[in-house]
Amino acid sequence: MYPNKLTLILIAAISSTALSAGAYAVSKTDFTNGVQTAANSGTSLADYTLTQMQSSPSEQTNILAFALQATFGKTATILEVLSAAQTAGMNADDALAIAIANGIDPSIVAEVFEETLTASGGTFGAAPAPGAQGFGGGSGGGGVTASSN
Repeated sequence: MYPNKLTLILIAAISSTALSAGAYAVSKTDFTNGVQTAANSGTSLADYTLTQMQSSPSEQTNILAFALQATFGKTATILEVLSAAQTAGMNADDALAIAIANGIDPSIVAEVFEETLTASGGTFGAAPAPGAQGFGGGSGGGGVTASSN
């Protein structure tokens, strides 16, 4: 991901709560009201988020920001919302940027998007064991002496 794109996503996420309700097709007020209505009918925040993301793909970053704010920091709910975002096809780097902008620990995002994160370096396992000392080769050393290359 280009650093400028990540910066723009972070700025959009941070400012999404400061902008007026009419700035987006999905406003925070509309989303919050929808969450309440969904909860009254037995629909979870994650299910509501998935439905909203699928019906408004261009608004996924705003919807995820609103949904993460609606979790009130409950890790289990955050994981459910992030899983909904992944199911909706949201880019892992975008999800990470929105989560960080909303105070979510990147390790929580990695639990859902572990295989696809690149902005945070991802999780690639342990580094390979170092090899044996090299002898000769190239333009240095030769024989059994260690190369200074």
